[in-house]
Amino acid sequence: MKKFLISLGAIVIVLGGVLIYLNHMNYWPFQGDKIKGIADGEIKNMRVLSDSDEMSLLLAASGTLGYNVKAKSMTVCFDVYNYDKRVSHEMVTAVSGDKETQLSNTLMWGIPGFDAFKPSEIHVILGNGKGGSGESSLVIPKNIFGKLENHVTQTQPFDDEKIIKGKKYILQAWGMGKGDMGTNKEALTKKGLKSREQTVMLYIIFK
Repeated sequence: MKKFLISLGAIVIVLGGVLIYLNHMNYWPFQGDKIKGIADGEIKNMRVLSDSDEMSLLLAASGTLGYNVKAKSMTVCFDVYNYDKRVSHEMVTAVSGDKETQLSNTLMWGIPGFDAFKPSEIHVILGNGKGGSGESSLVIPKNIFGKLENHVTQTQPFDDEKIIKGKKYILQAWGMGKGDMGTNKEALTKKGLKSREQTVMLYIIFK
């Protein structure tokens, strides 16, 4: 009887741990309309298409992320900086409301073509936990790329983390022209922007 109770207690502890984990990560049966595998309030850097992926043959750059967060808005933006001065700001897609609501989506983005330094447009597909999706796109002005030498680019340099509202999560960044062309996270801070002739950012931000 004692061994049975010990075994039963062990099973209950293990099962309880599993259920807590499933609930925390929004797996079935706790998923609801949320994105599974992502904890509440977090953003997850999910995938960058590999060179062996057939889709990568059609895209110069691409990536995927997911998030479950309560916020008033989610916006994907395309900004151009001359040193630390923002000279252009475009919205690619957005979800917003008057008050905080549950935002749970996967976001796939891609830049068609073969040269990441000569992008002509950006495509974004926003999916939800119910299986629905919507697509948005932005035509990139022709006078942004191709004028300066010394190029560098980076794709989704952020880690999985608790979402910080107001923080720019970089999807794609380009550095061009004179100055420090480092590709670390500090390169996209105000100090880093000041040291580089031109920076272009595609990013997602929550407020």
